[in-house]
Parts: sequence; C-alpha cells; structure tokens
Amino acid sequence: MKRRSVRQSHIHAIVPVNLVKKSKTRLSPMLSPAEREQLTVAMLTDVLHALGESAGISDITVVSADRKIPAIARRYGAQFLWEGNRRGLNRALRLAIRTIEQSGDGAVMIVHADLPLLTAHDIDTFIVRSQGFQLAIAPCKEDLGTNALLLRPPDIFPLSFGRRSFKKHLSQAQKMKLRYKVVGLRGLRFDIDEPRDLRQLLHRRVRNETQHFLSTLGSRNGV
Repeated sequence: MKRRSVRQSHIHAIVPVNLVKKSKTRLSPMLSPAEREQLTVAMLTDVLHALGESAGISDITVVSADRKIPAIARRYGAQFLWEGNRRGLNRALRLAIRTIEQSGDGAVMIVHADLPLLTAHDIDTFIVRSQGFQLAIAPCKEDLGTNALLLRPPDIFPLSFGRRSFKKHLSQAQKMKLRYKVVGLRGLRFDIDEPRDLRQLLHRRVRNETQHFLSTLGSRNGV
C-alpha cells in the first residue's frame, strides 16, 4: 500500500450513533439494557480508535442525539455534531455532510459504529481501493446492509441506509452512472446485530474494548 497516497486523501469520516439506550435491541435475549449500552460504547470506542490511527482520515465527526456521546468523541479527537430532532439515520447524515461541505473537504467516509473488528489497515485499504471512483461501498457480512460508504464529492449520492441498503445503494449508483466500487474487507463486513455475532466475536483473537467487555460477561446469558 502506498502510504503517501493514503495520507493525501483528506477524507472526513462520519460516524452516526443511535441513542445508546435504544440500540441493539435484538441482543436483548442475551444482554440487559445496561449491558447493551456498554457494548455500544465499547464498539464506538474501537471504531473511533481505528479511524484515529488511519493515515487516510483527516477528520472525524460523530453525529448523534445522545448526550453521552460528545465526551467519547472528544476523547478520541473527533468533532461532535448534535443531531437535534431530525428523525432517521439518513437525515442525520445529510446534516453532517452539509456541515462538512462548508469546510471544503472533498470526500467523506461514512462508517457505522458497530464494527468491532475494524482496524486502521482496513480503513486505509478501503481508501486505496476506492481511488479513481466516485463511490465506494462496503457491504455487511450478509451483503444486505451497508457498513461504510465513501463519497467523492460528499453530496454526489442520495443515501438510503436502512433495510437492504446495499442493494439500494448499488441500484442508485448504476442509475446515476457513477463510477463505483464494492470493497469487501473483514473489518468492514463484520457488524454486531444478532446473538450469534457476539458468539463469533468471542472466538476472534483481537484485543480491543469490545472484546474486553465481552470477556467480563463470561458465560452468562449464553455469551
């Protein structure tokens, strides 16, 4: 990988974060509300750490309506954007993109906050493979959702995050005749949604905040 080309990218990362107390409800058979909140914060911490270590990311903005998030964002050198009363992920992201455009950044990378295997190397590889394209898409492990998008320029593409967003994003890119690339990387594919995802993560040899949190749970509740 050409580190110089990565460093010259000047890509602004956007990390959307849902209300922590309402996140990951599908894990409720295994985790209590307090434990789900701890897991959400641990995964966000790991994602912010990876972005901060990436040579290709120039700035990071966390967008959320949760009052617990600003302190976490600042701890990792990220800016915080208050989502306010805007409802829905796509609206919050459009707000972030409009704000970032005013600073003159030529590209943004939207990254979900529930990617516990994400590393700086994954991010830099994603950026390198996206060079020469207007849009890069990182699908989730089932190729249904979208875990990351890279947009050049930031407003080139309407966002369709939600159910089956990967297919929607592909269809829209083809309709608009954009130069796009699908990039599959382990750290960008593996997200946490279902109980089986937690069990799989426990068998991964990684050392991060998410793994540490899961190790404290031991074998309780089937984890």
